[in-house]
Amino acid sequence: MFGRLRRAAEQLQHLVHETNRLNGNKIWRWGGVWFTDAFWATASYRLSRSAYLALGKGWPAVRTVMSPALYALRPWSGRCEIHYRADIGRGLRVLHPTLGVVVSGKTVAGENLLLVGGNCIGSRKTLEQGEIQIGHNVTLGANAVVLGPIAVGDGVRVGAGAVVVRDVPDGEVVMGPAAVLRGPRAL
Repeated sequence: MFGRLRRAAEQLQHLVHETNRLNGNKIWRWGGVWFTDAFWATASYRLSRSAYLALGKGWPAVRTVMSPALYALRPWSGRCEIHYRADIGRGLRVLHPTLGVVVSGKTVAGENLLLVGGNCIGSRKTLEQGEIQIGHNVTLGANAVVLGPIAVGDGVRVGAGAVVVRDVPDGEVVMGPAAVLRGPRAL
């Protein structure tokens, strides 16, 4: 019981850390951070994850009862759907949440995950928890997609528009160049 509550409280500590990073560690910016999409994208995930860790299997039922209130808060979540079962380490940042972000509940990500916006971390088939592994200090550029099962190493940078479907070792930079499928006369 105390282990669950400790892990739930840890999510709230992560949220405070991430909010401080949004503020540039300036205390006087705390008043304005509440009005940013980036804050609400992170906060909605952290609060939902914390409740899930505290309540366990009861959280989906509570969430169903709370759905009218959650729906009312939806405009501030920045079109982000980060599943509460996704295990994301401290330092999550979503730079442009209005572009949309989707993160599968099967994801296990390390610290300092940076999502620029328009990102999808999902699957190509039915997966088990943890079959989408993302290391520490990973950056996904605008509209980058990671589809599991997959392991993305530490310090990986995924370029804008890339679609990653194979494992990526530590420190690599992955780009997704355009491929010509048909010539100009085929249109």
